[in-house]
Amino acid sequence: NAHGKKHRGNYDFVTGEKLKQMQEAQLRVMPSWEEIKDDPPWKDVTGVRPQDQKRSCLIKGFPLEEMVFYQAAIDSETAAFAKKFLKSDNINAGLGGSIARYPGHAWGGTGIDESGVHIDNGNNSLLPQSKDHPEFGQLSFWIHLFDVGIDQAPIRLVPKKDGRDMTNCVPLVCSAGTLLLKTNYTWHSASDYLRKDGERLNFGFNYQRADHVWEGIRCYTNCATTAPVFQKFVGSLTAKERELIRFPPVGNPYYTDQTLALLEAQYPGWNSEEYRAAFT
Repeated sequence: NAHGKKHRGNYDFVTGEKLKQMQEAQLRVMPSWEEIKDDPPWKDVTGVRPQDQKRSCLIKGFPLEEMVFYQAAIDSETAAFAKKFLKSDNINAGLGGSIARYPGHAWGGTGIDESGVHIDNGNNSLLPQSKDHPEFGQLSFWIHLFDVGIDQAPIRLVPKKDGRDMTNCVPLVCSAGTLLLKTNYTWHSASDYLRKDGERLNFGFNYQRADHVWEGIRCYTNCATTAPVFQKFVGSLTAKERELIRFPPVGNPYYTDQTLALLEAQYPGWNSEEYRAAFT
């Protein structure tokens, strides 16, 4: 569901100074149309790839060199909601990525029919849908950090009661700070970018049950020693927050004086006090 009225989301999930910081960060991560219109980078490069047939789209996944995105991905409000939906207090966060659509973008044929309608399960899970147990799946949170007009390739969502009938789709035309919440079984489709200028930018992340190892998207375990921003992020967290990104909880036998010393060295700012208190 998108927070807001049908066809127009106006729910200010992110506001004020936080919204400003995330907007500035996204414009550092993703170029504006003004910056690239004369020489658009529609080619594969590290961490960025074109997604659609007309190549007027960029996706940049983890790691993003902006701390504010990692902080957003372990937001206490979204985590609390995810724990209720997934029926578990032990969940993992997928730290997500950023998507940009530009003039000329077309949906590119992704999906099961000409409308491009699809779900995000096949590329993110080993299992088909359980209709009786929605906790076998994932929750995705997409924050639209700038206004999205009807001509700026809004995502089109199909209400659950309508199955995958795109004749009843709802385009997410929304104001800056709007949160889109969907599962990996929500039928949806991209749409065309019809405006001649500007861009549509959004940032997303997801949650899944920690014991459901068959669920996942863009894992981050390869960044433990290769991405300084991620190492700094880990060092800034509490022990409880680190559980969201797959670190063992306090009291786990992995934690000893030897391993904690290594963790302190690897993750700047890591405080071992909570961990040591559990075995002293």
